[in-house]
Amino acid sequence: MVEAQNIDCNCNNCFFMVRDMEKFKTSLGQHKKWQLTYFNTLKDNLLDKAAWWQNKKNLNYDFEKGIRLRKEANKMRFQFNKKEVSINYGSCSKKDIAISWVPNTCQLDTQECFKNRREQ
Repeated sequence: MVEAQNIDCNCNNCFFMVRDMEKFKTSLGQHKKWQLTYFNTLKDNLLDKAAWWQNKKNLNYDFEKGIRLRKEANKMRFQFNKKEVSINYGSCSKKDIAISWVPNTCQLDTQECFKNRREQ
Protein backbone atom coordinates (compact mmCIF):
# COMPACT_ATOMS: atom_id res chain seq x y z
CA MET A 1 0.00 0.00 0.00
CA VAL A 2 2.77 2.45 0.93
CA GLU A 3 4.59 1.63 -2.31
CA ALA A 4 1.52 2.58 -4.37
CA GLN A 5 1.19 5.83 -2.38
CA ASN A 6 4.83 6.62 -3.08
CA ILE A 7 4.22 6.17 -6.80
CA ASP A 8 1.00 8.24 -6.84
CA CYS A 9 2.48 11.04 -4.70
CA ASN A 10 -1.04 12.15 -3.77
CA CYS A 11 -1.26 15.03 -1.30
CA ASN A 12 -3.77 12.98 0.69
CA ASN A 13 -0.90 10.77 1.90
CA CYS A 14 1.74 13.47 2.22
CA PHE A 15 3.43 14.35 5.50
CA PHE A 16 3.35 18.08 4.61
CA MET A 17 -0.39 18.27 3.91
CA VAL A 18 -2.60 20.14 6.43
CA ARG A 19 -6.34 19.71 5.84
CA ASP A 20 -8.69 22.68 5.56
CA MET A 21 -11.94 21.26 6.93
CA GLU A 22 -13.79 24.59 6.71
CA LYS A 23 -13.20 24.84 2.96
CA PHE A 24 -14.19 21.17 2.57
CA LYS A 25 -17.40 21.75 4.56
CA THR A 26 -18.20 24.75 2.35
CA SER A 27 -17.69 22.58 -0.74
CA LEU A 28 -19.83 19.85 0.81
CA GLY A 29 -22.63 22.36 1.43
CA GLN A 30 -22.43 23.65 -2.15
CA HIS A 31 -22.62 20.12 -3.57
CA LYS A 32 -25.58 19.33 -1.33
CA LYS A 33 -27.33 22.47 -2.60
CA TRP A 34 -26.69 21.48 -6.23
CA GLN A 35 -27.93 17.93 -5.67
CA LEU A 36 -31.06 19.17 -3.88
CA THR A 37 -31.80 21.60 -6.73
CA TYR A 38 -31.42 18.77 -9.25
CA PHE A 39 -33.64 16.47 -7.17
CA ASN A 40 -36.34 19.13 -6.87
CA THR A 41 -36.20 19.72 -10.64
CA LEU A 42 -36.73 16.00 -11.32
CA LYS A 43 -39.60 15.83 -8.84
CA ASP A 44 -41.24 18.97 -10.23
CA ASN A 45 -40.97 17.60 -13.78
CA LEU A 46 -42.68 14.39 -12.68
CA LEU A 47 -45.48 16.37 -11.03
CA ASP A 48 -45.85 18.47 -14.19
CA LYS A 49 -46.20 15.28 -16.25
CA ALA A 50 -48.83 14.01 -13.80
CA ALA A 51 -50.79 17.26 -14.19
CA TRP A 52 -50.46 17.04 -17.97
CA TRP A 53 -51.92 13.51 -18.03
CA GLN A 54 -54.76 14.59 -15.75
CA ASN A 55 -55.68 17.65 -17.83
CA LYS A 56 -59.05 17.00 -19.49
CA LYS A 57 -58.11 19.33 -22.37
CA ASN A 58 -55.27 16.94 -23.23
CA LEU A 59 -56.02 14.63 -26.18
CA ASN A 60 -54.10 11.84 -24.42
CA TYR A 61 -56.06 12.33 -21.17
CA ASP A 62 -55.32 9.50 -18.72
CA PHE A 63 -56.30 10.36 -15.15
CA GLU A 64 -55.00 7.06 -13.70
CA LYS A 65 -51.56 7.55 -15.26
CA GLY A 66 -51.44 11.00 -13.68
CA ILE A 67 -52.27 9.50 -10.28
CA ARG A 68 -49.49 6.91 -10.65
CA LEU A 69 -46.96 9.60 -11.60
CA ARG A 70 -48.04 11.78 -8.67
CA LYS A 71 -47.63 8.85 -6.25
CA GLU A 72 -44.19 8.12 -7.68
CA ALA A 73 -43.17 11.78 -7.23
CA ASN A 74 -44.45 11.84 -3.65
CA LYS A 75 -42.42 8.71 -2.81
CA MET A 76 -39.19 10.38 -3.92
CA ARG A 77 -36.82 11.23 -1.04
CA PHE A 78 -33.68 13.31 -1.28
CA GLN A 79 -30.43 11.53 -0.37
CA PHE A 80 -27.18 13.43 -0.44
CA ASN A 81 -24.38 11.54 -2.20
CA LYS A 82 -21.07 12.52 -0.57
CA LYS A 83 -19.11 10.42 -3.07
CA GLU A 84 -19.54 13.17 -5.65
CA VAL A 85 -17.59 15.55 -3.41
CA SER A 86 -14.16 14.22 -4.28
CA ILE A 87 -12.01 17.36 -4.06
CA ASN A 88 -10.20 17.88 -0.75
CA TYR A 89 -8.62 21.13 0.42
CA GLY A 90 -5.67 22.06 2.57
CA SER A 91 -2.26 23.63 2.56
CA CYS A 92 1.24 22.38 1.98
CA SER A 93 3.47 23.15 4.96
CA LYS A 94 6.59 22.57 2.85
CA LYS A 95 5.71 24.93 -0.03
CA ASP A 96 3.44 27.18 2.09
CA ILE A 97 0.67 27.19 -0.53
CA ALA A 98 -3.02 26.33 -0.63
CA ILE A 99 -3.68 22.99 -2.32
CA SER A 100 -6.58 20.90 -3.54
CA TRP A 101 -6.52 17.27 -4.58
CA VAL A 102 -8.60 14.21 -5.37
CA PRO A 103 -7.63 11.25 -3.16
CA ASN A 104 -6.34 8.08 -4.82
CA THR A 105 -5.22 9.76 -8.02
CA CYS A 106 -1.70 10.12 -9.36
CA GLN A 107 -0.28 13.62 -9.00
CA LEU A 108 2.68 14.18 -11.28
CA ASP A 109 3.31 17.74 -10.04
CA THR A 110 4.11 16.55 -6.48
CA GLN A 111 6.78 13.97 -7.39
CA GLU A 112 9.68 16.08 -6.08
CA CYS A 113 8.15 17.27 -2.78
CA PHE A 114 6.05 14.26 -1.67
CA LYS A 115 6.98 12.56 1.60
CA ASN A 116 4.71 9.72 2.76
CA ARG A 117 3.19 10.41 6.18
CA ARG A 118 3.26 6.68 7.05
CA GLU A 119 7.03 6.57 6.67
CA GLN A 120 7.61 9.43 9.15
